[in-house]
Amino acid sequence: MVFVGRAIPLLFAAPPRVLQTHDAHLNFIGAGRPTSLRSTAEETTRNNYVSPGLSDIVELSRNNYKDLAKGCYETDMTPTISFQYIRPVSERDSFQSDVDFLEEELSYGTDSSLKIIEKIRATHNDEKPLLLYLPGLDGVGISAQTQYDSLSNTFEFWRMRVDPKNDRSTFAELTNTVSSFIQDVAIKQNRKLILVGESFGGLLGPSVAMRMEGISGKGNSPVMGMVLVNPATSFYKTGWSTWAPVLTALRHIENEEGKGNTPTLPTPYSVVGGMVLSMTIPDSSQSRGVFDLISGMRNEKLEDVVKAMRDGFGLLADNLPAKVVEHRVGQWCIVGSQVVNPRLGKLNVPTLFIGGDEDNLLPTKEEGDRLVSLMPNCTIMSVKDAGHFILDDRFNLTEAIIDAPFDPFNKNEKQAKYDPITDWEVPSDDEIREAIENRVKPLRDLLSPQFFSTDQAGRRKLGLGKIPTPDGPLLFVANHQLIGLDLGMIIAELLEERNIAARGLAHPIVFQGGNGFGGGAGPTGPQRRVTKRNKDGLVDQPQGDFQTFGAVMVTPKNFYRLMSTGQTGLLFPGGVREVFHGKGEDYELFWPKKADFVRVAARFNATIVPISAIGSADSANILLDPDEMLNLPFGLGDRLRNSSDSTISARFDQNNSDERFVPPLVTPSIPARHYFVFGKPFDTSNIDHNDRESCASLYGDVKSELRRGLDDLL
Repeated sequence: MVFVGRAIPLLFAAPPRVLQTHDAHLNFIGAGRPTSLRSTAEETTRNNYVSPGLSDIVELSRNNYKDLAKGCYETDMTPTISFQYIRPVSERDSFQSDVDFLEEELSYGTDSSLKIIEKIRATHNDEKPLLLYLPGLDGVGISAQTQYDSLSNTFEFWRMRVDPKNDRSTFAELTNTVSSFIQDVAIKQNRKLILVGESFGGLLGPSVAMRMEGISGKGNSPVMGMVLVNPATSFYKTGWSTWAPVLTALRHIENEEGKGNTPTLPTPYSVVGGMVLSMTIPDSSQSRGVFDLISGMRNEKLEDVVKAMRDGFGLLADNLPAKVVEHRVGQWCIVGSQVVNPRLGKLNVPTLFIGGDEDNLLPTKEEGDRLVSLMPNCTIMSVKDAGHFILDDRFNLTEAIIDAPFDPFNKNEKQAKYDPITDWEVPSDDEIREAIENRVKPLRDLLSPQFFSTDQAGRRKLGLGKIPTPDGPLLFVANHQLIGLDLGMIIAELLEERNIAARGLAHPIVFQGGNGFGGGAGPTGPQRRVTKRNKDGLVDQPQGDFQTFGAVMVTPKNFYRLMSTGQTGLLFPGGVREVFHGKGEDYELFWPKKADFVRVAARFNATIVPISAIGSADSANILLDPDEMLNLPFGLGDRLRNSSDSTISARFDQNNSDERFVPPLVTPSIPARHYFVFGKPFDTSNIDHNDRESCASLYGDVKSELRRGLDDLL
């Protein structure tokens, strides 16, 4: 109970600010900007200062609520519901003076609030989109406090505030009040608005959006987009409608030591409610942060601990009194679910759903699946390792909104379509280092590759020092080894030793999902915490290593454009046939008869360097080759044949069925050392690309040089 008593104020400070004692008093670090539970604990560990006590945490939590309104203009729509314009923390003091002046100047006018709204709009020259945040059941939005500074820097940011003790508005009254405010701040100003609703606010938001469609008509709604953060649209799937009244009924057995006296112990409602919050609100990372911070608290006298625990538990009773919770669950959540859910399928407002996969308060993961299939225009953003308090410092809500499908800054219109040939840039040193360390180095450690290069006279030398650096395009032409595990090692060696960024011409299937850097590894960089998808599948997928390191689909047009722009290409003429070769076909070349790549290379005076590679076929045993796989019984072979026939061919002049995309069944054997020989370079500047015989002769010479390299190695 002591632990929970200490945790409760942290939840109400969530995300709390860093605590630091200095000169015997408590300082709040970061210009009033809070950090998360996790970063608070980390900061406590990093810095050498006196650890806070429970009473300090309680005071912090109370001050957090006071700070929410500091330096903000507030307009009252009802006696208990107001809307606050929030400025960045750094500007609040000066802005408060401006607001006081405006209010005094306009106090005798009938439309003073509208004029102040116009003045606020003028402060940013109408460059910031309008954003309205609707809070959760607390009516204040303490859980999103970490995001306020960033949001207010980027948007004209307004926050709804509902009196935590005296408000008894119905769900319909909330909807109408928010709608009235939107008419003032958006419709009358001829502006569009972004609605952001968290938890209960995510249930209220759709109701408001529906109301605005009713007022303005479909297609004319001032709501340009909606963001639902762990929304309570899933409330009807929970047991809270049953358990919340049980919890709030505990107020009837509260033990007070006489009328008007302050109780010495926490109330039953605050204790049980606090335990429920502790179990359902934080995710695993936040829970660890709470534990670490509590573990580091300084020891206090027993009477101080009891008093601070009472005050800590009392934060729940102060900010979510039992009567208020009972009213809001019954009149807001239950009624709201009944009103909103049957109509969500007709709400055609671009919507971004943000959900934590560790939300223990609401079934958010399942709700995301439901809404993306139900709503006409909904995109899900799933956040790994996040709970109901998703908006801590590990997540950037501003960036999520900027990249939302409703595109508040018209980024998609301003940005030209990405051209993978001319717009691609060489990866950064950090990207190269990360890919090599995590996906190439394990192969190097296992296969101990050796690289050789060849001068114009045909002499071999260890290393890649003999590879030419021509003024024009450079084309590497290689045999494709079994399973194709060597691509990453070739690309990495060229980058590291010679700073040559060779752009692979890859099979179309690579760009249908298999975007690995050698052997199908995952995307570049560490695994992303956030994934997005809509009805059609994944959205804004991170680039895989193939794209990051410059691979393009192998098409005549792409190859032509690479050579015409003087870039370096890496081509495997044998393609899938060599990668999925059969028994007894180790290191055989299966090149097409046409000399097309030589003709294109000659057109732009490219230098061609063949690459001979061995080792992969010696590191595996083929149990069933592709022909044998196609003859498997029980329909297995037919399935493989159908799958192969439906795979897009890499060669433009043949049907899908002409390219057999069936891998052999292999088992690994003792890893063999891999060898790569970069052969004698061929200058095409003296070849007429229209002379088919000359091109065919050079084609044969390149193939023979590659074959010579294989024979030397074997």
